[in-house]
Amino acid sequence: MATAALGLAAALSGTKATGADHPASNTEIVTAYNDGWIDGQADLRGDDNRDGRIDEDESGWNCRTLGNRVCGTRIVPDECKGAGSAAELCVTVARRPAYGWTNPDGSRVDNPDGRAQVRDLDEKPGTPEFTAALRALDAEWRAHH
Repeated sequence: MATAALGLAAALSGTKATGADHPASNTEIVTAYNDGWIDGQADLRGDDNRDGRIDEDESGWNCRTLGNRVCGTRIVPDECKGAGSAAELCVTVARRPAYGWTNPDGSRVDNPDGRAQVRDLDEKPGTPEFTAALRALDAEWRAHH
């Protein structure tokens, strides 16, 4: 067991446990890491299929910190139907709550929730103009949050 642990430590540090002076290859590192409990060392927790990464629907997946950070079933609101390649951005904008800010001159700007903002766009979903309008709404949100 000590030899196996030494081998894993050597592989992860980039040297071979055989005492050779050359660094371990990426394949050797991945093999040492993904060999299960053979070497007495736990592998990546939550990597159920042991492919070296945690994929969605594996036990280690955390929807709040991995992937697109959207938990649960993604519901595409009616306002985003037909958005084409801008669908993800449209869903992101549509999920946002109403917000506002006060300008330096004291005037107040209030915006409705994201669905209302997308619904009120004059641009047709799926067009470059629609994508540009979504990017503008997204940039405005980011500027004030």
